[in-house]
Amino acid sequence: IVVVENVERIMSEEGLTPREATRKSMGQIQGALVGIAMVLSAVFVPMAFFGGTTGAIYRQFSITIVAA
Repeated sequence: IVVVENVERIMSEEGLTPREATRKSMGQIQGALVGIAMVLSAVFVPMAFFGGTTGAIYRQFSITIVAA
């Protein structure tokens, strides 16, 4: 969603083609996307190793979120 909105903003403000706007957009928000991925991984990877009933419930969700 963040990427699409930023691409649309760049296209409307600067009149770039979709491909050029996408390249510029990714250059602008690349750091934020990497940071978000690292934070989500840091939060959800440990949940995959919970024991007991809690681990059984959360394991499938944590693996799915980290893989996505």
